[in-house]
Amino acid sequence: MAKGIYNYLGIHQSSRLHGIYRHCFKSCRRALVVFFMATISVLTSLAQTPLNETDVYNRLMERQHMAGYTEGTPWTNDIPYSFDDPYLNHVEFDGYPAGCYGGVGCFGFMMDMMEYASNYEYPIRIINGTYDNLPEIRVGDGIRLNNNGHSVVVLEVHPDGHTVTVAEGNFNSSVHWGRIIDLADPNNGFYYLATFWPEQEPAEPMAITIGESGYATFYYSNSAYTIPNGVEAFTVEGISGNTVNLMPLAGIIPAGYAVILEGEPGEYTFEPTSEEGIFVENMLRGTDEKGMIALEDQNCKYYMLSAKDGKVGFYYGAKDGGVFMNEAHRAYLPVPVSQSQGINCFTFDSTTSIYNMQAAGENTDHAIYNLSGQRVSDSYKGVVIVNGKKVLRK
Repeated sequence: MAKGIYNYLGIHQSSRLHGIYRHCFKSCRRALVVFFMATISVLTSLAQTPLNETDVYNRLMERQHMAGYTEGTPWTNDIPYSFDDPYLNHVEFDGYPAGCYGGVGCFGFMMDMMEYASNYEYPIRIINGTYDNLPEIRVGDGIRLNNNGHSVVVLEVHPDGHTVTVAEGNFNSSVHWGRIIDLADPNNGFYYLATFWPEQEPAEPMAITIGESGYATFYYSNSAYTIPNGVEAFTVEGISGNTVNLMPLAGIIPAGYAVILEGEPGEYTFEPTSEEGIFVENMLRGTDEKGMIALEDQNCKYYMLSAKDGKVGFYYGAKDGGVFMNEAHRAYLPVPVSQSQGINCFTFDSTTSIYNMQAAGENTDHAIYNLSGQRVSDSYKGVVIVNGKKVLRK
């Protein structure tokens, strides 16, 4: 009976020693090894901390106040970059297993910050590119500059998609926070991007509902989207008193661009596009996943689009304008305290700010405006706005 059970399990009875059967686990052992390796792989994947830009940003900014990472701390090629094995990676880096790849100076700082930002859980891969053909850039990415001479870590990606705010080691032999770099400028010598963000699935159409207020917001970091018929999209180019100044977008919402949508109540389908769209000034920010928005600046108040007492505007999303839980693919508005002190709501309506370009009662069927919102004549050359759409006049 026992022998039959052993054989069924793939365990071969080989001998009896001191009254106890000794068994060779051969095929069963191989099966168990495969099973356990697969189980560990699945469990490891399930146990990984989900990545979102808010958490990554917050982990990076934690370092700004840690000993050894504060502004001006000495950091040269003689400084090891981490607390464990000072010269070796802790996660897979560019195909090298943990413990087999090293770096010091600015490169070591980049490795250290990226591993910490991703919670030491995600492999880092290299993506090549050029200054005029940049890969997609995200918070927490490492950038190699100066034609392979210097490394930085991305703290913020600006709305144009190629200007970034960074942290770096061995900048004048020390740690430095907050330098702004345009990666599309050939003088900065973009060389490659290092990222722990998993490769993105192709963007899919997004269904967005505009409610009874006639307004909604939209944000998607990984793809540009076409604006469907019946919907207008606007950025916030500035603040005037307690009113937001809106600027219309024509045709396409660029990737990483947060916007306000206006349209009749209903559901609209936004289709992804490979076109980039036109970048204009924009105070709006957004999140890809539901979560607490990142505290970008202690000197800002934070607002969400809401309708209260029939009035649509940007209202405090939390007490006293603090950070709040933002929905996935939705926008929010950070406003410097110098412009928001004592203001808990910024409003707009169809006559005072939806273009902030026309006087009440004015016939605007053929009115032409420049990008500053000033009415211009038919002879004006350049990019103009006609009926809310951008047009290039030559």
